[in-house]
Amino acid sequence: MDKKNIIAVILVLICGALTLVAATGLVKIPVFSTVLGTDKPVNLLGNVDPNLYQDLLVREEVILTGKTDQYCLTCDITYEDYGPMDVTLSSAELSSLLQATNNNLGPLKEIQVKLNDNNQAEMSAYADLKEHGYDFSGPIYIKGNIVKSESSGIAIEIQKVKTGLLPLPIPKEYIEKGENGINTLINRQLSKMSDLKIDQLEISDNALHFKGNYPKTASVN
Repeated sequence: MDKKNIIAVILVLICGALTLVAATGLVKIPVFSTVLGTDKPVNLLGNVDPNLYQDLLVREEVILTGKTDQYCLTCDITYEDYGPMDVTLSSAELSSLLQATNNNLGPLKEIQVKLNDNNQAEMSAYADLKEHGYDFSGPIYIKGNIVKSESSGIAIEIQKVKTGLLPLPIPKEYIEKGENGINTLINRQLSKMSDLKIDQLEISDNALHFKGNYPKTASVN
């Protein structure tokens, strides 16, 4: 084999290795990750209308003072003016709200939630968890159940996790840590809602139905 052919083979092997690594979604490699689409979360819903969350707040008479993008999952928020709420959210409405409040400061960005049936949902997002004790930054896909765990808390039960294009097996202990981490983040925020009461939390017919006592006003500290 002449020198040119050897160089060509080496280049092919290098490109193949880089493609394989980029396909896992765990490592972002310029060009390769972009071409493969592993630098972005799975698109579950198409384009999410950024204005849907505003219509939702108006419809349910919820007031957020200050900038919307400061109401992220880990932000310091004060909740007031509790009252009864009976609301049904579509996948697009929930995703629009989560993107508007988390895309700037939250650990999960570009969130899309596809609501199915029997309390089952799918979620995709770009996760940056390094500030929360997990050495991970990249796109994730999660499938599982969302259920009421107590009168003022919820539980996400993860059934499937995927990063990138390759169906690489993820150790059960990591899935459990991820499940605990997500539930901790969500319920820590919910615990700030002193008079929150969840009478019903159900996913059915591709929608999320909530009935209970919920704050009508929120402000960022």
